[in-house]
Amino acid sequence: MTFVDQSIKILKKNKYKITGPRMAVLNVLEEAKIPLSAYDIEEHVPEHIPINVVTIYRVLDVFETLNIIHKVHTKEGYVRCDFELQKGCHSFAICNKCGRADEFLQEKCDLKSTLPKKLAYKSLSHISELSGLCEQCA
Repeated sequence: MTFVDQSIKILKKNKYKITGPRMAVLNVLEEAKIPLSAYDIEEHVPEHIPINVVTIYRVLDVFETLNIIHKVHTKEGYVRCDFELQKGCHSFAICNKCGRADEFLQEKCDLKSTLPKKLAYKSLSHISELSGLCEQCA
């Protein structure tokens, strides 16, 4: 099942409509090799689809809430979620030269034990970002 197909399934399950702007953003993210900002996404949407950056940000907010995408803070962009890596702590290795972001999963991640006891959170997740040079750029 493709990224777009899995994303549509998640949207429907959560009672979201499958709109033109959502499909346009999904299609751009499916093809992306590097994290894309909302402005980058706008540039890659076909001209015949009416969409603006404000709409793209709204779409990205929904997608991030549903874990369809992840925000990569280092590159100030968004990447599609690798649905095979659903449970656990998500991490990204980001190439400083070409911008490629590879997602990987840490199944055993004990973040709760590193937090001070006074920060009592019931549900806690995080995304880690590592930077360096990918195999092709090294």
